[in-house]
Amino acid sequence: MAGWTTFVRANDAAGVAGGDPDLVAAAAARAAGTSVPDSRRAVAGPLPLLLPPNPVHRFYRGGDGIDRLRGVAAGEGPGAPEDWVGSTTTSLGNDREGLALLADGRLLRDLIAADPIGYLGAEHVSRWGTNPGVLVKLLDAGERLAAHYHPGRAFARTQLGSPFGKTEAWIILSAEPGAHMHLGLREAIDRSLIERWVREQDSDQMLAALNVVPVVAGDVLFVPAGTIHTIGAGITLVELQEPTDMSVVLEWQRYKVTGGEETLNLGWDRVLDAAELGAGVPFRGPAPATETGASSRRLLPEAADPYFRAEHVAANGPDVTFAPGYSVLIALEGELSITCEGQAPLRLTAGQSALIPYGAGTTTLDGHGSGIRCLPPAADSGEGKW
Repeated sequence: MAGWTTFVRANDAAGVAGGDPDLVAAAAARAAGTSVPDSRRAVAGPLPLLLPPNPVHRFYRGGDGIDRLRGVAAGEGPGAPEDWVGSTTTSLGNDREGLALLADGRLLRDLIAADPIGYLGAEHVSRWGTNPGVLVKLLDAGERLAAHYHPGRAFARTQLGSPFGKTEAWIILSAEPGAHMHLGLREAIDRSLIERWVREQDSDQMLAALNVVPVVAGDVLFVPAGTIHTIGAGITLVELQEPTDMSVVLEWQRYKVTGGEETLNLGWDRVLDAAELGAGVPFRGPAPATETGASSRRLLPEAADPYFRAEHVAANGPDVTFAPGYSVLIALEGELSITCEGQAPLRLTAGQSALIPYGAGTTTLDGHGSGIRCLPPAADSGEGKW
């Protein structure tokens, strides 16, 4: 990969379709995140877009996992522990940080707002409006994250004025030997105990009360809102979550999260109502099997459908076909090409990402490689448990 800010280069487009002027122009425009008139265009809606990196700095340190994925030498990337891929969500308390910027300087949020049905589809818009309903991240933990949890939808509606909580899922891309999560309580606790944890800031007690979940590359974990958890050091993952930045940080002192941010400015008395204090058994999905041909495999349980969906896709010969729908595709290895009717392919290598709009119609994926396809909540899936 050439670097962090350019992907399908203009000179790459010159070899497209034997130099056909319309398809060359279309490929170059998509590399810049723009659209151009095309006399051969068979698709009426917006076309797939390459997504530049969108690093977001947080209260914890990152490692070199995102750099490795993208083929960047350690230390030469932006050094942020998270990349918010194709984000239309802002970080807590900010009106700009987190929003994905395209190569031509436009915000993806504004493109979608200008043509919501073209990007999201009428069924999605009728329920969620112009919000894609999902936030996709690359996350690289250079240190253990603080013990924390996220509110669910019912709490978020009444206390925070948001239709979304923050249920999430993790797809492990790489993990150092011995890497692990803390995920959910081993035994039920009462409120007085979590109040004492917050007051005394005893990290050892908090961690001892949680399930220890070892992880390796390919593992998939589903994390309902309210679940107390940490992400361990040395883990790089794809995170799908509801489109908010709501975290209640129990280990606020150690990580210097103060000033009200640790409680979402609600105070401990109110925000502890959002914590799940019952015992929980973590959901772990199987690692995707190695395929000899093209494949698309579901990664998350049906209980995740009201929040987001994810597929592992592999192209090693025959094409994979995607029905019309909004999605974010992250290439993990090899080279992938996304094609919609009458258009030059959009090519991705490891660590690159693309947005596939609903209006692109039926699209095909070919090449020799694999990736993660991230989708919004299923429109007919109901409200969800969390």
